[in-house]
Amino acid sequence: MAKYKGTIIAGIQPLDYTGSQLAQMSRTNRSNNLMSANKSLRYQVMWNGLNEGQAPNKNSFNPSSNKGDIINIIFDVYATTISPPSANIADWTLVSSIKKTRDIANQNYIAGQPNLAQQRFTVDISSICQDALSYSLVPIKKGTWQSSIYGGMNGGSSKQDNVTQTISSYNVTQNGAFRHIWVYATPEVIIANGTIQKVTQNPFQFNKICVINSLAQYELDNPYYYNSFLINQYVSNTNSPRGFMSFCPNKTVQVGNSVLPFAKNVRTDEEAEWLYWYQYKLYNSSNSSDYASKARIKVETFSSVGTVQNTCYLSDFNSNLATETRNNLVVFKQSQSVLCAQNLSPVYINANAQDDAGNILINQIDSSTQYYKASLEYLTAEDNLIGDSNFDNNGWWGLDFSWTISGGNANSNGSGTIYKGSTVTIGKTYLVMLEVTSYASGSLIYPNASYSIPSATGKYSFTYTATSATVSFTGTAFVGSIDNVYVQENPATLRATEYRYFNIDRETANIPFGFVRFHWLNRAGGIDSYTAKRNVTEGLSVEKNTVEIKSADRTWVQNQYTSANSLTLNDPSAYISNTMRGGDLYKGGREVLSVNANKNNSVFTEPLNKQTADWLQEIITSPNVWIEMDTDATRRNNTANPFQRPSTKGYIPVIINNTDMEILNQESGLVTFNIEYTLAHKVQTQRN
Repeated sequence: MAKYKGTIIAGIQPLDYTGSQLAQMSRTNRSNNLMSANKSLRYQVMWNGLNEGQAPNKNSFNPSSNKGDIINIIFDVYATTISPPSANIADWTLVSSIKKTRDIANQNYIAGQPNLAQQRFTVDISSICQDALSYSLVPIKKGTWQSSIYGGMNGGSSKQDNVTQTISSYNVTQNGAFRHIWVYATPEVIIANGTIQKVTQNPFQFNKICVINSLAQYELDNPYYYNSFLINQYVSNTNSPRGFMSFCPNKTVQVGNSVLPFAKNVRTDEEAEWLYWYQYKLYNSSNSSDYASKARIKVETFSSVGTVQNTCYLSDFNSNLATETRNNLVVFKQSQSVLCAQNLSPVYINANAQDDAGNILINQIDSSTQYYKASLEYLTAEDNLIGDSNFDNNGWWGLDFSWTISGGNANSNGSGTIYKGSTVTIGKTYLVMLEVTSYASGSLIYPNASYSIPSATGKYSFTYTATSATVSFTGTAFVGSIDNVYVQENPATLRATEYRYFNIDRETANIPFGFVRFHWLNRAGGIDSYTAKRNVTEGLSVEKNTVEIKSADRTWVQNQYTSANSLTLNDPSAYISNTMRGGDLYKGGREVLSVNANKNNSVFTEPLNKQTADWLQEIITSPNVWIEMDTDATRRNNTANPFQRPSTKGYIPVIINNTDMEILNQESGLVTFNIEYTLAHKVQTQRN
């Protein structure tokens, strides 16, 4: 089988550290793992068998080595939403193949100088990536999507919200918010008889990238996501921590002697406020051997500027992170490469926030809360202080009463304690993890009757401050087994992102129209939200298709059954056309065949500063915009499946028609928008 002469290397690729000619010509050595699909994504193969301007020739084929000139490069584009992406190409889906001849030679305008060495084969796959992406919505009032592979509204590993059958590869859609992309390059050569053959050598593999449905405005945005959206690690002296996927203003401002956050307004009745981010790696940058045992959104509420009211955590997105077991402890893999989403609305926080130990906290946002802030943080895993954590029966544990160690478990059939003294230090805080491998009855307490472990089989974790040097688990009529006990001293907490600020808006809704809640695909590839509250109007536009038919004869009215010649006019066998009828004035003339109707609404924003107004322009340019609405269908969805659709509100698609900007105060720069929109679903009408 055919092979090619010489060697091939990467000339251009979106992600390249040092290997290509362009690697050193761009910011950060082009080390952007996260890319926008709406910019050029060029891949180039460089072959040293011929120089530019030289043509491949069948006579160059060497029969003894089966090597010839390259005439084409086949670029195979593979994609997946499985994270972290597999190193085995068999786990990827081939989405496109591009056959590319050599590039047009560069023109040399200086006489006597040779053409450039090597031939180049270049393609741009951005349009292919664009076709693979759209968006992914999380159902309103839900914490995160059920599966990052399939996306929020497209379900997960069990029955989903839009099908009634068991999940299969035929009734789901992949997550539209991101794609991992892997490009292979395989040459074709021309052989001695003039035919073209695909080579048998291993294809050239470019570096993997991840693409999102974002865009960077030339005059506004940084196109390099490495230092903005790619959540990797946090260094304490970093001035600009990595951010969430939103361009919503999020800065602090000086007001008198106080520094106040420029916070996004949210209402206490709002059920969907999203943070989207790309979790590339998850570890402590100062110690690459560290692994994270917890990843969570930390929420702090404030009753006044700088006065912390409550601290709580959300971690629904954990279900979409990859884990592994190290030293009998389940930790997050350092390599993640997954898009995450988390609901941060007041309603969701008040119903689902947890304390440090994982217990539910209710009403963290109350009538005295002015604002809250959120950030992503990790808790690193440290050494396990427990000697026999997996219960190999090495004599490390002390046992009394009902406890025994066998079969790789600590087993209890009643009341008693399993313990080890001189293990922890009084006054220090510890992270405790363990697995209840089987549960029959009773309860399990740790330590010193301070913390009750849920009475069910499963994995549990919590933190506590030691009041005794002894590590102990006490069963109260406990019948069951425990395994993989982990006690960690002072886990390090690392903030991985910027803070996001949210101001509590308590304005009463207008009656009867209320406020209009918008959601849209933002320029960063996530989902943003905004509530418009001023001067809501509703309208209806109608277009009618008509036909002209003959009008009835008003001089002829059928007033008897029998005519002068004894013809029975009501005889069923007789036929009188519409054109012959008399007196049927209910029809004729112009008649409506069909009606096309649309609901055209508009709403004004409140006065906005320039930064917020610039951000809200995304509503105009976004291809995907929704409003929240409570309908009969959304209420029935909630009744049928409250797990998948916990809210009676749903996303209703709208089309933004135009938006006028009105300057209210030129000196202060305040503006207001009039957002005009049409419901994407037409008003249902009858046909004639």
